[in-house]
Amino acid sequence: MTDRDDPAVAWLVRELRGHLRKRPKRHQVSDAARHADALFDANTASLDTSHLACGPGCGSCCCAQVGAETAEAFSIVRHIRETRDAAQAEDLLNRVRARAGEIAGMDPGQRWEAQKPCVFLHPEKGDCTIYPVRPLACRGYNSTDLGACRTSTETRDHGHPIPADGEWMLRAMQLRHALAEATARTVGANEPDEERELHAAVVFAADHPDELAWTRGRRKG
Repeated sequence: MTDRDDPAVAWLVRELRGHLRKRPKRHQVSDAARHADALFDANTASLDTSHLACGPGCGSCCCAQVGAETAEAFSIVRHIRETRDAAQAEDLLNRVRARAGEIAGMDPGQRWEAQKPCVFLHPEKGDCTIYPVRPLACRGYNSTDLGACRTSTETRDHGHPIPADGEWMLRAMQLRHALAEATARTVGANEPDEERELHAAVVFAADHPDELAWTRGRRKG
């Protein structure tokens, strides 16, 4: 079964597209990501969390390779520019660009061994500075064993097993596929845009004048 044949993904695509028809075109792409975030929060609200080891200030997983959809990247750039003054936003985006260059070409194992944290991780508090618009990959990732996380971080062993709740990860993955598909259909593209590493994706979005410029470039000829 392909992603497009998955009934859950198909329903999510319809839900996302229905929402986007009501949104202004200039923010349709980033709004798609924000609605996907809201759907994930709603779809996981009833799940048990008592066994999860994740909590505020634990940024062990923030040195991992994270993929982001283009819509998520535009949502992050929009959030940065809406919540910071121009100088602060430019400084943060420059640091994102620098980190993207440092980790370019690394596979997940090499990225973990390098232990270069996500630029959006607060260096002192250890929390996410873009938490409201963090990617679905981050929302779904979890651990049920803090000790395993610490061992993997201390040894820089990407292969060290970290037990997790697969249901959270599955629901995030389904929404990621649905978001990519819904975005492609909304902008009139033949295929979903490629997933990029988080920092590279944010640089990609920031380098476009606005979401509409990217939309016009993706539209079918």
